[in-house]
Amino acid sequence: MSSQDLPLLSNIGDVRARHYLLQLHPNFHSKVMRGKVIIFFEPTTPCERLGGCCTRECSCDESQRPAAPTGMLAGLRAHRRPPPPPPDSDSDSDEEVQPPQDSPVQDGQNSKDKDFEVVLDCCDIRVRGVSEVSSEGVELERYLDPQHQRVCPSAVSLWCGRRHTPLHYTVSPWCIKIWKPGIREAQGFPRVVCIDYETTPQGKSLLWRSDQDGNTCVFTPAAAINNRSLLPYQDPPSAMATWQAWVTVGRDKIVSMTGDARPLQCPPPGEDGTGGDPPTHKPLEECCCAPDQEEGLVRPSTMCYYYHTTMVLPIATIAIAIGRWEVETLSTVLPRAKPPESGSSGSCRHYRYPCHQDPDNWSYQTPLTLVYPPSCARAVKPLGCFLPHALAAATRLLGVYPCRRLEVVVLPQCFGSLGLASPNLIFLSPTVAIDDPSAFIRLAHEISHAWFGIIIGAQDWTEEWLSEGFATYMEDSIYSEAALAYHRARCNTSATTKATRASPRCSPKNHSQESDAEAGEDEDEDEGAAGDTNSSIGTRPRAAKDNGASQDDDDDDDDDVREPCYKCESTKALCGCVMVESLALGASLPLKLSSGHGLTRDSLEQLSDLRAHLKYRTLASEVEHSTEELQTLRPMQGEGLVGSDGVSYVKNGLNPEKTFLQVHYLKGYFLLKYLSQLVGRDKFDAMLREYVSVFHGQLVLSSHILEYFLKTFPHLEAEGLTQEALMEEWLHQPGLNEEITDMFGDLSNELFEQVGQHLKFWEHFDKSKKRSGQTIKRAKVQLEPFLFPDQLVLLLEHLLELPKVYKRTLRQINEYYGMWAQCGDVRHRWCELIIKSDYEDLQQVERFLLEDQAMGVYLYGELIISRNVKHRRLAEQVFGKIQEDMDETARMTVFSMLYGE
Repeated sequence: MSSQDLPLLSNIGDVRARHYLLQLHPNFHSKVMRGKVIIFFEPTTPCERLGGCCTRECSCDESQRPAAPTGMLAGLRAHRRPPPPPPDSDSDSDEEVQPPQDSPVQDGQNSKDKDFEVVLDCCDIRVRGVSEVSSEGVELERYLDPQHQRVCPSAVSLWCGRRHTPLHYTVSPWCIKIWKPGIREAQGFPRVVCIDYETTPQGKSLLWRSDQDGNTCVFTPAAAINNRSLLPYQDPPSAMATWQAWVTVGRDKIVSMTGDARPLQCPPPGEDGTGGDPPTHKPLEECCCAPDQEEGLVRPSTMCYYYHTTMVLPIATIAIAIGRWEVETLSTVLPRAKPPESGSSGSCRHYRYPCHQDPDNWSYQTPLTLVYPPSCARAVKPLGCFLPHALAAATRLLGVYPCRRLEVVVLPQCFGSLGLASPNLIFLSPTVAIDDPSAFIRLAHEISHAWFGIIIGAQDWTEEWLSEGFATYMEDSIYSEAALAYHRARCNTSATTKATRASPRCSPKNHSQESDAEAGEDEDEDEGAAGDTNSSIGTRPRAAKDNGASQDDDDDDDDDVREPCYKCESTKALCGCVMVESLALGASLPLKLSSGHGLTRDSLEQLSDLRAHLKYRTLASEVEHSTEELQTLRPMQGEGLVGSDGVSYVKNGLNPEKTFLQVHYLKGYFLLKYLSQLVGRDKFDAMLREYVSVFHGQLVLSSHILEYFLKTFPHLEAEGLTQEALMEEWLHQPGLNEEITDMFGDLSNELFEQVGQHLKFWEHFDKSKKRSGQTIKRAKVQLEPFLFPDQLVLLLEHLLELPKVYKRTLRQINEYYGMWAQCGDVRHRWCELIIKSDYEDLQQVERFLLEDQAMGVYLYGELIISRNVKHRRLAEQVFGKIQEDMDETARMTVFSMLYGE
């Protein structure tokens, strides 16, 4: 074992936590959350011990029960001593809070002379007390069985008000062990346990930061330790449960959190009384939202946000963000797919809970919400306008949306990822919260995680490609469908606006003025397409053709396949709700593709190929600069990682290098592309839709998808393709497969040809003795403008491969394309080119490091390996400014780059 492997200590082979009641009081001054969690336990079923059927009441006979995975679950039932403490942990090696019995972590084979212990994963929390909660007179089945919807907002006050009896416990750096003297087996362990605790400022599961407006906020950053410093819980992925949460904050803040419905807000006592409460609530004096007066937390202007979930999921999927932000409620999205009929292949095989595929339990309208700092209001409006189309496209491709709502939160610049998907909730970096196709594609990626990563999870955390590879594969399809619908809506809104301006109800004077202004806008737009040096990434000239067809023909084709409106399902070109929605959410804002006369299904297919080639180039670079150990999609090959001490580990679970690699995204994507080429894209996508229907609500392994693929297309197995061969070639081997290079190493289409034209011009310009602005202006007319920012990314990558680019040329490139107005991917490549060419102006690099921290780590590396004193000084200066706000993994990585281990 190494210090980079993540330990899993919860003894889930003996006992399972079925439901959590979580109460949180964040303190933004001390950067601590006071917490209380009430957990409902029951013994593990025989099938669960073997990683089996995911039901509480197992009806499988012995022949149906799966064989125990070698070393995987066995390790979870054989702990004997805790692993080494985590790096930078300030916890004691074993904090004895009650008279210690120092029992080892127990399992079903506990020694009879030792008490049974429940072990929960946690890290960097301070436990104030643990108690058994009396369940006398309570029907516990309502909390243990997910068939019952645990949605009562007064539940925690009920349980906090019952009799509590102290239990014995010890806290170690990686876990808390709880026992009751005299109880020797899991069957006799208390069913309801309350843990009173508080988080610590150094806990990695929460980031306490300032947002873009300088206001304090806190959020879960998807840390390598998951939620272990947010609450104690069972962390192994198969330990799935439901939860309810109550979070009390000041009225100037809002809480975004995973949960089935938009939050219920409870006013504290003494302000609004009980007038705002549903009739099912207890009086607020008895409610959990009442501040803890004895701790001095009484605030006259506090509010409690209540969330709940009915879907059984790993607790690691809980996400929360709190800040002084704007909340924009968007329209609901109608279903784009019908649930499978009863008895079909999509019948539920998971824990029994109100499933999204059961029409009796779900309303198929999905409410949407957008949350952002006030200063981001204008920037995020196009994203909010695109969101309904993206969700509608995803449901059309993958089936019923598995979550009850969707909320998108724009986090501070220090957020270490471009995006993060949780149940009902998506976090986005401000780098991608812009009006740009790259941002919309990232949103499509995160939306697809609702199917791949949430409703279907990986049983082995080292097989991340089962979520990331699938989401990367689906992102282009979702974006293409949504972009066409969004583009039509924006164009229709523009046409309707023009028609409204020309209405006879307008006075002749106003009509004339508006017509003149409109004509001027059109003229400016035409000039911009031909002569504006900051608008090269925009549209083709109006006279341009696509595949020999006129744009009118393309529009007619689009009309023939017009999709229903996401809101009213109307197929009319100008349905009222699309028009109103677009006008309300910034249809007048400039969108690079909003007037894109080349935005057709064909151009989007070409974009998908170009993006695949860019992915190939990225993967080839990562394979060259990473260790082979991190290049395999199935590193454990079905085996568990168990130390000599009996503790199970997640291999490389704490390795910071893995955080910045995209191998699991890209190799998984290429595997799926390869399989789709074997049978055809349409047939493969139809198979994926069925796969989602069959395996929803379950944890899967790589073998499941490959077996299902070969079962769906048996002719491939007859031709000699086997699951073992696919695993060996694609999942067990590091490096690049020959198939990946053959498929995507060398592609060509119109988009590639445009890139080639631009590259040829800049190479010629760079070599010319007469490099002048006049040359640029003439080239503006000659060169066909790019349709997509990905073309500019590819151009910059080609320029990076040149031995040298003169600084005069760089200045002209910057002016010609308006680099700082481009998306993060473009600006990142541009900054690389600045560094490589030793361009004198480093302001854009500095700005990127400050404002695009989710992508900035790579640039620190470029600055350092350049061995330029000026570059290193910039890296040290910027790091000194922002290191306290950086994501912890990013901070440690950059520190190591600059100053060594």
